[in-house]
Amino acid sequence: MIQALDNRFVSYSSEEKKIGLTNFFILLVGIILSVWFLQFLWKRRKLYKAASKLPGPFALPIIGSSHLFLGQTADIFGAISKLFETYPSLFKVWFGPRLFYATCDPKINEILLSNTNVLRKEYLYRMIEPVSGGGLINQLRVPTWKRHRKIIMPTFNQKILDGFVDIFVDRSEVLVSVMKKLVGVKNVNIYDLFSRCTLDIVCKTAMGVQIDAQIKDTDFHRWADEIMDLIMKRIFNVYYHLDWIYFLTSEGKTASINASNLRNYTRNVVITKRNEYESKFNNGELVFEDDGIKRKAFLDYLIEMCYQDGKNSFTDEELIDETVTFMIAGTDTTATTNCFLFIIFGLYPDVQEKVLEEVLEVIGPDRRVQYDDLQHFKYLERVVKETMRVFPIVPMIVRALDADIDIGEHVLQKGSSVVFGILQTHRNEEYWPDPLKFDPDRFLPEEVAKRPPGCYIPFSFGPRNCIGMKYAMMTIKALVATVVRKYKVYSDYKNIEEVELRSNLVLRTKNGFKVHFELRE
Repeated sequence: MIQALDNRFVSYSSEEKKIGLTNFFILLVGIILSVWFLQFLWKRRKLYKAASKLPGPFALPIIGSSHLFLGQTADIFGAISKLFETYPSLFKVWFGPRLFYATCDPKINEILLSNTNVLRKEYLYRMIEPVSGGGLINQLRVPTWKRHRKIIMPTFNQKILDGFVDIFVDRSEVLVSVMKKLVGVKNVNIYDLFSRCTLDIVCKTAMGVQIDAQIKDTDFHRWADEIMDLIMKRIFNVYYHLDWIYFLTSEGKTASINASNLRNYTRNVVITKRNEYESKFNNGELVFEDDGIKRKAFLDYLIEMCYQDGKNSFTDEELIDETVTFMIAGTDTTATTNCFLFIIFGLYPDVQEKVLEEVLEVIGPDRRVQYDDLQHFKYLERVVKETMRVFPIVPMIVRALDADIDIGEHVLQKGSSVVFGILQTHRNEEYWPDPLKFDPDRFLPEEVAKRPPGCYIPFSFGPRNCIGMKYAMMTIKALVATVVRKYKVYSDYKNIEEVELRSNLVLRTKNGFKVHFELRE
């Protein structure tokens, strides 16, 4: 009996020891986590102090205000727009544990976007990397971005761009013929038409490849459109920021497949061309021809630059990064601008007719557009600019702050980021009276001179603005001048307020870009 009691005592003591050790480890882990959390809060005390001085939505522990940005892309865009309406000046948003400032003040835009400590893209742009790698748009390392931009910048000089105008017009004439099948059809969603046309243009000018996307089936624009939608949703879901979670989901798997398709498509062309240049270079056959002798694509110029000094400036992967970036950005942004432009034509027949009159005055009813005609489309250019004011294709951008920056009333803290509401900036009543009134004369030189530069930033602003501004404007002018002579555009919208918006990184309408058109007599 005594032996039995001894055994029970020993057993009981052993169990107590296990429980005691477990409790000790739980307590130790709790203490360690508490100390770490307190240190975390202490290191960020300046952020919390600065944030306390600004208005903003209520933030929950750990997740901040990220619960406001749930749902589809239209819901996310609506939530962002509502915040800018609620807090029209500078405000704060806690997204998870991270502090974001948000502004649509033109003066703040100018101060920040021209500051060299605001060159770095926000960490959220990492979500684009599966598609574009380290391309210019989402490159997070500023020294790498500077090196790439310096190499790429000469490929956008005016002489090279002028050589692309024939391609712009050729592909626009194909669009004219495709549109004949849809004459008289109500509510045509023109995005597919224009995105196929701009894809044709970009493939030819970026890679020197003619894919005839307007008359043949192609998945490139579908892959690009779908993955942009998925990226937008991923950015605003804090749980999806973790790769190991995101790429286990059905959305993550679809995004991965589409990214691979886009990059493999581009890789095949890049590697083929790179091998051709490598062979010529090794055999001493590589001749750097003048653009006036032989038209070359963006990719040709980049590869030539890799060999002009007898060394490689870009690796194959870097070439793929920059080419696929140009492909997607050039296709989608230009197509979408044209879509909004044709909605404007349908809304304002008088604007459409003035554009037609100018085009006929410059090139007549039949002559093809040439590069030196584009500079004479003054009214058309103002119409395009006013369209991009009302409907900026990239409705917001986000930059990281690499230093404390004094903007006057506040000092924005290093380690935080800034959201620039471009749509709200372009509709700021203080600088754009009656902002939803469509008035191309806002862009007469004397009117532009009255406004601060930060008022109008459709291509961003400062050192890290869009490198393709001229390319985009030339493409749009050539396409519009070619199409508007053949077709008259109509829309069922009654005013700009009726055009409901969403965004999948690029601005969209909720229900598609629906117009209808008739042949001009």
